[in-house]
Amino acid sequence: MKRRVFIAIDLPPELKQRIADTIKQWQWLPIRWLAPENWHITLIPPVHLEDPEIDALVALLKRQRLGGPFGVRFSRVILAPPGAPARMVWLEGEAPSELTQLQKKLEKAWASLAALAQPKGEHRPLALHVTLARFEPGELKELEAKTRTLGEVDFRFEANEVVVMESHLKPSGAEYGRLATVPL
Repeated sequence: MKRRVFIAIDLPPELKQRIADTIKQWQWLPIRWLAPENWHITLIPPVHLEDPEIDALVALLKRQRLGGPFGVRFSRVILAPPGAPARMVWLEGEAPSELTQLQKKLEKAWASLAALAQPKGEHRPLALHVTLARFEPGELKELEAKTRTLGEVDFRFEANEVVVMESHLKPSGAEYGRLATVPL
């Protein structure tokens, strides 16, 4: 059975609670807020894999030297993506060099498994963000014309694992589940 799989860093529960408390001030916006259990940092975008391919990927990741734990800091809540009509709300920060290095190691490991489907799309520099909400472009046109930054924050945590996640696409939006966790 094909599954829609990606690699991410999950946020710790206490950070998710702090974010949820902070975004309450914007809950009046007419947009679809994502559930906190779906908040994560995507490192490798979704592809469709069979169960044996997922097992091979997890085994490979567990053998890799992915680095060690590192700090992550988010500094603002913005209308996103930058440089395009807004259609999401992101929690954003500057990507630490360790995060960029981790993504490169994961891409190299993924590519070494020739049997795996390769993630599609153009390769872009890693933008540290967590998608908090989605909406149709133009729905927040008046707000977007005034500002793209909803608020400044100072949220920090230590990333100490990557997660192989499965994405279930539903009419109400994607839901994510953990398939495997690999320590850094």
